[in-house]
Amino acid sequence: MNATKSAKTIATAKTASTEEHKHALDTDHREPRMPEMQMLNFAEIFRDRAQFRHLKLPKWLFATPYARKDQATLSATEQGRFLCAFNTLISNGTLGPLVDIHGDPAHAPHTTQRLFPWHRIYLLKFEMALRAVHPDVSIPYWDWTQASEQAIPPWLVGVTPTVTTPTRTINVIRFPGTPADLATIASNVPTIMAMSDFTQFASNFNGVHGGVHVWVGGAMGSVPTSPADPMFWMHHANLDRLWWQWQNSAQGAGKNPSLSGAAAIMDPWTYSEVDTRSISTLGYTYI
Repeated sequence: MNATKSAKTIATAKTASTEEHKHALDTDHREPRMPEMQMLNFAEIFRDRAQFRHLKLPKWLFATPYARKDQATLSATEQGRFLCAFNTLISNGTLGPLVDIHGDPAHAPHTTQRLFPWHRIYLLKFEMALRAVHPDVSIPYWDWTQASEQAIPPWLVGVTPTVTTPTRTINVIRFPGTPADLATIASNVPTIMAMSDFTQFASNFNGVHGGVHVWVGGAMGSVPTSPADPMFWMHHANLDRLWWQWQNSAQGAGKNPSLSGAAAIMDPWTYSEVDTRSISTLGYTYI
């Protein structure tokens, strides 16, 4: 008899426990909450615009679409915010591992077919980190095709950070060439932009891309160290912008890299080459 009562008591307790668990789940379903541990930065709370539809908030708090601007057009405030975010990524240990990814030849970021799509994702991941620090920041582009920008931008001349990666410490230095030399490198762009074959387009741009790296010199002249220099990101944003312009031209429309299988994955991330074809889909544009 006692054994029977004990079993019934246990069964009743289990049922009550199950009902309480279901009630808790139902309550959570009715009032969804984001666990605090999942919110890595304050910018993330603004991903859902509808949640704050009754508040008066500046548009830049909301993620997309956002614009990448010519570095020469940035206000002093925009320059300061970019540098603040960049320095934060150095101090919080985010930038170092990103730099090392670029130096890993296993990712093959500089082959003709992968140069543009791989770096598009690389810039995007860096930009996501910047915008986690301040959602009003994007990567400016350094338009070295313009005579007025064929030098190190004045606001970056003194910006030579020290970046610690998992494998090394990089002290950014530069030894830029003459404006005339940079103009010579840039003079190839109109001819390349007129090409109608992606392989030919990318192969020739790879030469221009490398030429600008060498022109800046110092850390920018080496594959493993170049992303420690903010000039790297602005240089590649300009290359990405030129590719975007070509993609939207009569000669470049529908022309894509010839990649398949593992080569079409922008490792170490899971984006495929197809994912890189539209910058609007990725959430940004150029102005």
